[in-house]
Amino acid sequence: MIIVDTREQKPLWNPENKGVLRLKLDEGDYTTSELLGKAHIERKSGIDLYGSIIQGHDRFRAEIQRANEKGMTLAIFVECPKEKFISKRFKGGYRLKTHPATLRKIITTIQQKYEVRFVWCDGREDFKKKAVEWFERQRQLKYEKE
Repeated sequence: MIIVDTREQKPLWNPENKGVLRLKLDEGDYTTSELLGKAHIERKSGIDLYGSIIQGHDRFRAEIQRANEKGMTLAIFVECPKEKFISKRFKGGYRLKTHPATLRKIITTIQQKYEVRFVWCDGREDFKKKAVEWFERQRQLKYEKE
């Protein structure tokens, strides 16, 4: 069963469908019933990610740290290819001031410092496909550890 955070405004999975549950998640926007509290996905559009790493860095960092403290795997899925994000070729990106080299460095630093993985997607359908694959890998890793 897919679990969608109650605050997710444009869910990838329709909460009215069978096999989809709305539940408040303290970290991330998506998980499964089997991976609840173990592996979650945080969804970001290009402009959301920019805001999170430039203006809302403290809140974003706190969410990642909470997940780490709980022993949770948190992946950041971005509805934008990496090079489009870095070059600010996403909706609303043209007016942003941060230099591309700075964006690249911030992403690299977050990955290294917090051991979080960014998954870059070519839109919502690619996101959905990659999310299902990621959940399956996390489920397999969970069973390997047990």
